[in-house]
Amino acid sequence: MSDTTLMQATEFDTSGSVLRITTHKLHEHESSLLIQECKAYFENSGRNLVCIDFEQVEFISSAALGAMVTLNTELARLGGRLVVINLNENAMQVIKLTRLDKLIPVEKNVKNAQKRLLKG
Repeated sequence: MSDTTLMQATEFDTSGSVLRITTHKLHEHESSLLIQECKAYFENSGRNLVCIDFEQVEFISSAALGAMVTLNTELARLGGRLVVINLNENAMQVIKLTRLDKLIPVEKNVKNAQKRLLKG
């Protein structure tokens, strides 16, 4: 197991974070690691308003969609919310087809995501 992380966090406001995914592909293994890494981050940072930035991600598997649902559920349990941004065209099509965008808000950029998270 390597020491590399799958995300980089940038904090905003008192409870918000932008988590930038740093891998290009989210297969089952990476998705599982991402869940673990995010849950540890939520617990250690106390931040529960989270924007996940998929700008560097070229491929999202069905496991990654499941990971988004898991993270959304975890944040809701912590009284928080999740917004995703910068999905590529293929990922956005899959998210709309599966109607995941009805559960997890999708925004075009960090600024819009932060406004949405802070508005409540």
